[in-house]
Amino acid sequence: MASNLSAAQSNDRREALVTLRDTLATMLDQTEAQIHAQLAAQYRATLAEIAEIDAAKAGKPKGVRDELKAKREARTGGRAEAHASGNA
Repeated sequence: MASNLSAAQSNDRREALVTLRDTLATMLDQTEAQIHAQLAAQYRATLAEIAEIDAAKAGKPKGVRDELKAKREARTGGRAEAHASGNA
């Protein structure tokens, strides 16, 4: 397993996050319960960032909002939809 320092120096954000993820997982298994909540929060955030990078590389929407936007753009051919209110 790479060290956090060498992963950070690689200038590969995903590699650094994966190394951090592994470090946090190890710490969760080895530390006292008092700091589990803090470690777990950071662990979840790190997993989310890795998932965002992977989704961007795969060209997939990042979340529900992006998925809805992509569907709307597919329906309208990329044109902005006009609102139904006639008072504008």
